Amino acid sequence: MFRLLHFMTGLGDRRALSFAVLCVASLSLLLTGFFAAIGNPASLHSQRELQALDPLTTEEIELATRIASSDPRVKKALGQGRQQLVQVQFYALKPAEPGRDAERLQIGRHAAVLFYRYVGDQGIHVVVDLQTRSVGEITRIEGKAVPLGTQEVTEAFNLAARDERVRSLLGPRLNEYKVANLAEGERPESRVEGLRVVATSLRDPCYRHRCIDLLFHDREGYVAGTSVTVDLTAQTVRAERTVR
Repeated sequence: MFRLLHFMTGLGDRRALSFAVLCVASLSLLLTGFFAAIGNPASLHSQRELQALDPLTTEEIELATRIASSDPRVKKALGQGRQQLVQVQFYALKPAEPGRDAERLQIGRHAAVLFYRYVGDQGIHVVVDLQTRSVGEITRIEGKAVPLGTQEVTEAFNLAARDERVRSLLGPRLNEYKVANLAEGERPESRVEGLRVVATSLRDPCYRHRCIDLLFHDREGYVAGTSVTVDLTAQTVRAERTVR
């Protein structure tokens, strides 16, 4: 810094001032870029090349969804009935040479896209190659093995909110509840959570149907004395008071 000041004193006033402004501006831009990168981890992540076992980025999730949804084989597997995108996750193929350094694995980038089809109570598991932008293996799985998606809980809550019995049980506070995305760590005080119902009896209305028990949580904890079950397959709601 002393040498810089000494150098500047040898310049004319106007040139010295211009040089000082240039130095300050350059330093400001440098620091702005540095702190922006520190404050935004995603920008740091995007500046380096993705490694084989890195989690999927938002862009990769969107790409995998588009590729799977537009593939003719996937469309045929899903059929013409109602369907739901449940989740998109990172999918690691088995490396050709086990035991190698994980950062040097040549296994490409893949995603597992999971759909649920209401007709037949089936899950459709699709492997997408993100580098070649193509669909690989398509597997049908039992409906009971397909986890609930946040969108399904939201749909169930919307159906329940329009039901007169539910509105009578919960009253005005029903409008305060929001569906919580527990997978993302959301824990609002007044929230709705969904619990999957897997029926084993043929006489149960939820047998081989996509049913959800809705749990309501407020500042005092989970609301007791009410039972709300939504059948997404039949688009029906069952609600009752369990405590007299």
